[in-house]
Amino acid sequence: MVRLTDYTSYADAQAHFSGEALWELFDGDRHQLNIAHECIDRHAADPDRIAVRIAHDDGRDEFLTFDAISRWSARFATYLVAAGIKPGDRIAVMLEPSLAFYACIFGCMKCGAVAVPMFTLFGPDGARLRLDDCSPKVLVTSQAKSDEIGAIDGVRVITPDDTFLERLSTYADAFETGTAADDMAAFQYTSGTTRALPEAIRHTHRAVVLVSIAALYGTGVRPGDEFFCPSSPAWGHGLWHGTLAPLALGVTTGVYAGRFDADRLMRALQDYKITNLSAAATHYRMMMNVGTADRYRFAIEKLSYTGEPIDGETLKFVDRTFHKPVCSMYGTTEIGVILVNYPGATFLR
Repeated sequence: MVRLTDYTSYADAQAHFSGEALWELFDGDRHQLNIAHECIDRHAADPDRIAVRIAHDDGRDEFLTFDAISRWSARFATYLVAAGIKPGDRIAVMLEPSLAFYACIFGCMKCGAVAVPMFTLFGPDGARLRLDDCSPKVLVTSQAKSDEIGAIDGVRVITPDDTFLERLSTYADAFETGTAADDMAAFQYTSGTTRALPEAIRHTHRAVVLVSIAALYGTGVRPGDEFFCPSSPAWGHGLWHGTLAPLALGVTTGVYAGRFDADRLMRALQDYKITNLSAAATHYRMMMNVGTADRYRFAIEKLSYTGEPIDGETLKFVDRTFHKPVCSMYGTTEIGVILVNYPGATFLR
């Protein structure tokens, strides 16, 4: 059977795209669907299949399999249920990309709780503003961030250190999901640039189906891609376009953890043999400014950017460094992607 992921040209996209064809890419349907199952569990049969490659700012590389994330997220889901967490309860997760981060995000979604990713560089005021707004039952964060934020009435703080992970390892490593497609799955905070205070955009589980349109035609994701998105998964680009959408299509994604360093990113792009890069315009400009791009050999076939326009000098840098056109993607956290080019598309002459 021909699927939407088999097409690459504009003409085929226009001729064959439909809502029914989009839903055929998923196990769930319009009534019952779970993001964690679609992104992780259904791809976990091969225990060696890589889901996420993490480039840490200290130079470490960490590879996580679908199987490992599936098992650890099931354990966290079981733990939450045992702790009295109910469907719809919010769980704030303020961690850098790591096994603990993915276990928590997908574990929340498995048991029907609502995952609330939060940017790790928020100070106490920024963090409290969002925590007061979403009223989570649990905050998962590092000890340093917990000390910085301080105690919050009604919020249990979990620090995923070795002691907690050892305890978590005693819980069941399989969890049967049962969420409706319209159940709430995640709160995604905006950057606050369009209003006085940031607002949590509420996403249901079926949002992963909708965002896959942007994956197909905005970032150009296809099976076989080696994908990378350096944007933090606390933001819409990093979570939906850089994490959930590629994983839902069974594509390995690459992410960045820690304080951003453009040279470290380029080393990861080379070492991971990345073929599809989706980044903010700022990332490309920082790669240009660091001045080390000529040290690396890239395998890039598709490029996209978002966040702001790219200036002329950065466009010239992209052209001479990656030898591929960088395609734009415009949208907002509130309503998603609006306008795109189509990376990797076969153009009709």
